[in-house]
Amino acid sequence: MTPFSPEELREVSAAFAERRRASGNAHEIPCNDRGINFSNVEFEHDASFRQYLFSRISFFRHAAFLHSADFGGATFFDADFGGATFSSGADFYGATFSEGAHFSRATFSGVANFRSATFSRVAYFSDTTFSRATYFVGAAFLGKVDFHGATFSGAAFLNGATFSGGADFNGATFSGVANFGKAILDEWVIFTSFGETSSFVNAEMKGETSFEGAIFKNGPPKFFGAKLHQGTVWRGITWPPTPKDKDEVGACIDAYACLKLEMDRLKKHEDELNFFVLELQSRRVLAGPWRGFPIAIYGIFSDYGRSYLRPLVSLFVVMAIGAVAFWYFDARTFGEALGLSSANTLSVFGFRRDFGLEIDTPLAQLKVLAAIQTILGTILLFLFGLGIRNRFRMK
Repeated sequence: MTPFSPEELREVSAAFAERRRASGNAHEIPCNDRGINFSNVEFEHDASFRQYLFSRISFFRHAAFLHSADFGGATFFDADFGGATFSSGADFYGATFSEGAHFSRATFSGVANFRSATFSRVAYFSDTTFSRATYFVGAAFLGKVDFHGATFSGAAFLNGATFSGGADFNGATFSGVANFGKAILDEWVIFTSFGETSSFVNAEMKGETSFEGAIFKNGPPKFFGAKLHQGTVWRGITWPPTPKDKDEVGACIDAYACLKLEMDRLKKHEDELNFFVLELQSRRVLAGPWRGFPIAIYGIFSDYGRSYLRPLVSLFVVMAIGAVAFWYFDARTFGEALGLSSANTLSVFGFRRDFGLEIDTPLAQLKVLAAIQTILGTILLFLFGLGIRNRFRMK
């Protein structure tokens, strides 16, 4: 996209003029040193710019396309479609925008197709209206993209898109299906990827929304004040690693807590629990190694309340350790030692009293072991019950 030198431009102009004379074509794209200007132009018939190369800044501000507009495969140096009106289908399939792409306040009354388009720098779609289905499947936003206040009245397909820079969907409205999940493109499965922080503050998802398989590389999405649909899918998400910096981890806590509350409102218990786990992991970093130690133990022994197998296995381990100790140091049969160890671990059920199992040993260490078993048994039984409750969605 390097501009021609004056000498090269004269050669191209001469060759173009010769071709025009040979073909009898008297039409010429309006352009000057400043750019290519179609601002306020009304296209009464189908307009095709397929595979065109716009080597300078191109202005289509407030242009009106009364029929279809085909920019498939076109290459833009810098394109300004601010306030443009597309009354029928608009096809930008595979288009490349080397610098800026400006579509703010544009209106797409027909299907808007940006499949596999590449936005190398910034892309602005703020306050843009998409009246019918919108396709950004496999699109690559290599810089910042702004959909602030955009309105998607039809289905919005952004699955498989790459958001390398920040993605701003603040105040956007999705009236139909909104798909930010995986996509199949040319027989390949691709996943939506968010490289920087994505923001959906005050956004409204009125239809089913999918983030299935989405990848968040640098921080969770922000949904403060947003309204999500009950059909929101969060399966198979790749969440970013918990940051070590306390300033950064604070933002993660706020984002996860917001999503947890929204899932609670929608009665999506499993998603609520998963966001609670992510919030706890962030709080552990914020608390530091010592104050965060109880949270780490909670995660190890019960997967933050999501597992009932971990505390159950831990109960058996505590019983086995105690049984070996009582058998070896207290001259009991292994059966008696196992019974005493089990009674200590499950003391909340009163087995020791019911079966007459008492600690009768001169070894203070075994009495301490019995006390530790009682404490651990009570905690592990609680975690086991919590895991059962969460596993079967019981309140």
